[in-house]
Amino acid sequence: MPLIDVKLYEGRLKDGNEEKLIAELTEAVGRVLGDTAREQTWVVLQEVPPARWGIAGRPGA
Repeated sequence: MPLIDVKLYEGRLKDGNEEKLIAELTEAVGRVLGDTAREQTWVVLQEVPPARWGIAGRPGA
């Protein structure tokens, strides 16, 4: 069972685009691994506050 864990800045997911992102990621897995994998794919979207995201040794905020 493929598991896709997506972490992104808080606030990036807007206007219901969570559903589109989940669908597109699942379709990509299906194209690469086959239809059976598509049906077993899990997608987790996690929004992270910029202050808790490190870039080059510093908080993203």
